[in-house]
Amino acid sequence: MCGALNAQPWYADGVQTDSREVLPGDLFVALKGANEDGHQYLANAFARGAVAALVSECVDGFDQGDQRLVHVVDTLSALRLMAAESRRRAPAKIIGVTGSAGKTSVVHALRKSLARVDATHASIKSYNNHVGVPLSIARMPRESRFGIFELGMNAVGEIRENGVLVQPHVAIVTSVGAAHTAAFDDIEAIAAAKAEIFENMEEGGVAIIALDHPYAEQLVRAAKDCGRRVVTVSVTGEADVRPLRITETHDCSCLTADVDGVPITYKIGQPGREWVMNSLLVLAAVQAVEGDLGHAAMALATMEAEPGRGQAHKLSYSHADITLLDDSYNANLLSMKAALRRLSLAPVSRFGRRIAVLADMRELGEESAEMHLSLASDMKRFGVGLIYAFGPEMAATGRRAGIDVIEMLTVSGAADQIIGDLRDGDAVMVKGANSAGLGSFVADMMAMSNQQSDEFSGGVAHAL
Repeated sequence: MCGALNAQPWYADGVQTDSREVLPGDLFVALKGANEDGHQYLANAFARGAVAALVSECVDGFDQGDQRLVHVVDTLSALRLMAAESRRRAPAKIIGVTGSAGKTSVVHALRKSLARVDATHASIKSYNNHVGVPLSIARMPRESRFGIFELGMNAVGEIRENGVLVQPHVAIVTSVGAAHTAAFDDIEAIAAAKAEIFENMEEGGVAIIALDHPYAEQLVRAAKDCGRRVVTVSVTGEADVRPLRITETHDCSCLTADVDGVPITYKIGQPGREWVMNSLLVLAAVQAVEGDLGHAAMALATMEAEPGRGQAHKLSYSHADITLLDDSYNANLLSMKAALRRLSLAPVSRFGRRIAVLADMRELGEESAEMHLSLASDMKRFGVGLIYAFGPEMAATGRRAGIDVIEMLTVSGAADQIIGDLRDGDAVMVKGANSAGLGSFVADMMAMSNQQSDEFSGGVAHAL
């Protein structure tokens, strides 16, 4: 596949690019990045059980003729060639997912929905960039009947480049909004970059497009210009896939939907209007790949949030029992609005408050301050009573909203202070840029709790 030189035959049943995640029997691909060089971790990969390693240069401590080394000109190019072969050999219906928010949640829900029917492979975590996409495809077993891949971007052309590998039968765009705006002239440019997913689809491909944002028409035109059949999805307006009735509570949503002419009534095991949209996108995609809508509905009823993506926990301290909403993985304008709405649904006691622990969003360019301030109306509308701000822009936004703001200088030790300020029955939502490190704050909050549990009832996780 890669035009590699190798001294002996070997067999691997896994592929890794991070030596810390190598398991016995894996092939380790030594990638060279801007800050790290995988060749430096070759010894660690072999110590953990790698059977072979793709390398592109000599490595100190290893003989050039070491039979475990597979020599290629460029390891990333070799990984992409492996991905192309994996995509070619598996007779799978492929779904590509992109968007400014909700990508990982939709991929997770689609995997659970389609795995009930047949062998299904999907991206894990947020493996959606120039390394994560080919790695995810290269890992796809040949017996897969469904493949679901997340495509992210930080620049024009990145989705196009990865789309050449994915070649989806179905392409989903969940939303378009202000994310990574520092790399783009405006949000229209972001929409155009998201539309690159339509260019390298299989013949007869279906484009599934969420309409509830200002750039939907641009996406629909782009998909049609590429010759794709378009299926539109909306929570609030007319579309091919839409809800007929919705009932929302703090821990779930129930709805009857029209899925391109097929009525279906189902429950979503997570609250929030964004999960209503996610569920509709999932059902549209399941229908497009001729999956089973009934099994998909059952999977949606048992959805659980992944760590840092809206998990709800009941925590108990000596003076207060609280609800913690952990949405600490990352943040952009759309996901921040969704998290604030989710906080508004969280139950509080008579004297409890809805508290937002927020870090500044990143990679928003010159409009960062304005975008942060645009959240002030949402903070007021969704009843935020107190803000702990890790960063000047969130602090300014809270003050613009007329909400009490406590500015925090560092995540280290912050849990001690905030826990001491809590009242019984408070609901606390945590969200911010991943680089802010709020995940460690959440870990401290949970470690200090006398009792902690995910919110479960009847096997359904009450988390976003």
